[in-house]
Amino acid sequence: MKREEIHDISNWCDRWCEKCNQTGLCKLYRSSVNTPITPEDFLKSLSEIFATTMKVLEEYAEKKDMDLGSLKKSDFKNEYVWQKLLFRNDDGIALSKQYRKQVTNWLDSLKDDYGMEVRMQDPMLSDCIEVILWYQHFFEVKLTRALMSQKEEKEDRLQPYDSLGNAKLLLVSIERNIGAWGYVYQKFKDDEDEILDILICLQNFAKKIEQVFPGARAFVRPGLD
Repeated sequence: MKREEIHDISNWCDRWCEKCNQTGLCKLYRSSVNTPITPEDFLKSLSEIFATTMKVLEEYAEKKDMDLGSLKKSDFKNEYVWQKLLFRNDDGIALSKQYRKQVTNWLDSLKDDYGMEVRMQDPMLSDCIEVILWYQHFFEVKLTRALMSQKEEKEDRLQPYDSLGNAKLLLVSIERNIGAWGYVYQKFKDDEDEILDILICLQNFAKKIEQVFPGARAFVRPGLD
C-alpha cells in the first residue's frame, strides 16, 4: 500500500533532504528536483556514537570536577541578538553563538594542520563533518523561531505547539551533532580537550532548551518521530 503524504512533515524538519528517509511522504520534497540518498545506516551510526559519547563526556566532567547539570555561562552572554525581536542576552542564543564560534575555530585548525584532503580519506569522518557544517548556523535560527512562536503563543493564550515542534527539532539535531563529534573525537585524540569543550557546550544547549520548552521531548513531529 502506498503511504500518503504527511501534511505537516516539513514544518519542523532541518531541510536536509539528502539525509532524510521520509522524503517520499513530503510534498515540499516532491516539488524539488533533489535525488534522495538513503540515510538509514549513517543516522543509525550517529545514534550509537551519541550514546557512547555521552558516557565519555560524563567521565570527562567527573575527571575535571565539572557539573554537567548546571549551565555554564557563555562568552556571548552579553551580546544583543536581533534586537527587534527582543531576544536580548538569552542563554540559549548565547550558547548557540558560542558553539558556532567553537566549530569555526576547530575547523580552521583542521584545515591548517591536516588539510581538506586528509579528512576526505575517511568517508564516515567526511559525513560527520558535513553534519557539523550543516548545523553550525542552524541552531541560532531555529531557536529564535521557537522563541518567537513561544512569545506569540503566550500573548494569544494558545497551547504551545509550533514552539515545541521547533524545540524538538533542536534537541534531535543536537543529539545528531553529539554523535558526529563523538566520531571526530575518536579520530583526533590530540584535540581531546577542545572537542570535549564543544560537546559540553552542546549538552548545555540541550539542557537550556529543555528548561525553556519543558514539553519539547514529548512533542511528536508528524512523520519524523
